[in-house]
Amino acid sequence: MPISAPSDAPQRSRWRGRWALIGLAALFFGPLLFTWGYYSAGFTWRPAPKLSGSLIDPPVQLAPQDAARLVPGRWKVVVVGVCDEACWGTLVDLRQIWRSLPRFQDALVRVYVHPPGQALSSEQMAEQPGLIEVEDGQGRLLPALALAAPPQSTAFMLVDPHGFAMLRYGKDFDRRAARKDIDHLLRRFVPN
Repeated sequence: MPISAPSDAPQRSRWRGRWALIGLAALFFGPLLFTWGYYSAGFTWRPAPKLSGSLIDPPVQLAPQDAARLVPGRWKVVVVGVCDEACWGTLVDLRQIWRSLPRFQDALVRVYVHPPGQALSSEQMAEQPGLIEVEDGQGRLLPALALAAPPQSTAFMLVDPHGFAMLRYGKDFDRRAARKDIDHLLRRFVPN
């Protein structure tokens, strides 16, 4: 009986198994090595959030005495001017946004700044729990806020804890998109 040559099948099977193991290791460790290299090389790019409001560029810093009147140390959504029907609608929308963010209710305050003699009625204030009303008796706060956001086209603005007006929303703002923006900013900047 003739003797046949030894078969390569076990050797090929062993190499196939090794390549499969190498492939699985590359699939698992490849993204980790890429990420480590990416950050080690100094790249820090992150996609910028798409805001529905308009950034105030550069941010307008309120004078310290004016910023002190707007509850220092907290984020503020500020509505400015005489409260007509559109202003009242904005205050109602902001109340709903504020209520929908229970985690940040201590960090976020709603402020209504108005000229002398234009305060909300007691009935309106009863409908707006937590709203802070500021009368601009000295005539400095309203012009400072108007520099950040023209009142004829702005529904409200966002002011940071240090007194910088940073973001403004037009009269036609989308309530859901504004809530998403505010939630995103507070998650990023307010400690848990």
